[in-house]
Amino acid sequence: MSKTDVWGIIVALWTSGVITAVGHAAMRFIKANTKNKNVLLFLQWADQAVTYAEKNAATSETKKKQAEMFLTQRLFANNLDRAFSTDQVDAVIEQAVAKLHDWHPEIKAEEK
Repeated sequence: MSKTDVWGIIVALWTSGVITAVGHAAMRFIKANTKNKNVLLFLQWADQAVTYAEKNAATSETKKKQAEMFLTQRLFANNLDRAFSTDQVDAVIEQAVAKLHDWHPEIKAEEK
């Protein structure tokens, strides 16, 4: 196979849109995979933040503030501060507290 044949195949694939479609699909896959990993990290950090706050704070109000600060610092350190809103941070902390104390029936159902 000569260089001319290889270039001919590449040009044919490019003009038919195959290379563009494959590239687009690969980019969508990479983006989705990265988002999934960021969400998983976010959930793990929330669990860590709640565990840390439970051990180091006295009242429930200070525990929640300490967990929020811990989680927010992690998000800023990893340039994910714009990826999650304050409502999402609050919700994931509440979920982590419920998971830690085994309170919420939906969390019990998910783990089984």
